[in-house]
Amino acid sequence: MQIQTPTFSTTRAVSPRRGASVAATALACAVLVSACGSSSSNGSGGAKTNLNTAHIAVAIEQTVLEKRHLRSKVVCPAAVPQEAGRTFECIASITAAKAPHAVTSTPFLVTIQNNRGYVTYVGK
Repeated sequence: MQIQTPTFSTTRAVSPRRGASVAATALACAVLVSACGSSSSNGSGGAKTNLNTAHIAVAIEQTVLEKRHLRSKVVCPAAVPQEAGRTFECIASITAAKAPHAVTSTPFLVTIQNNRGYVTYVGK
């Protein structure tokens, strides 16, 4: 009995647009996961940790880019206690590509879902 190794006659390439879309989606997911934060205790019992709002700002920027194909700059408050149910606003600013290059500001309502820092956000 003779065994032949299989040969593949066709190769499948991923289109650059689809590859970029997959990469952007993976990056957005990675940023969202990293925005979840972590809880820590230092023995004082009542000490609260602050949410990493810089990661949330990047996650919102990535979402706007992925969903609306617009580059934005998002600003969130610096210190937000990491408490379930707390809400706060981040502001996304988008500059128009055409003259007179007006700046549009869109508020995003961010809700902290649990004490570990998992958040959801929605544009108003």
